[in-house]
Amino acid sequence: MKLVGPMMIFGSAFLLALVLLYIHRAKPWYVHLLSVLLAAAVGLVPRSSMPIPTTWNENAVYLAIGFAFVFLLFWGLAAPFFRGPRGRRAA
Repeated sequence: MKLVGPMMIFGSAFLLALVLLYIHRAKPWYVHLLSVLLAAAVGLVPRSSMPIPTTWNENAVYLAIGFAFVFLLFWGLAAPFFRGPRGRRAA
């Protein structure tokens, strides 16, 4: 597999996480912590224990799992940089 395809897919997961954080701002801290823990779980699960049909393309499965991993990881880790303003603005 060439390098350009996976870089575009993982880059789009990274940018999607940042754009969603920019538009919707950070959620409560425990949601982002759960996202990072879920990303670690997705990244550390061995391939043999995943219920993936054998007819699926192996590269596509790796890219889908990698997309989910990158999205969840960066959505969770970048949240402190996208906090909403506190209090009221001055009139």
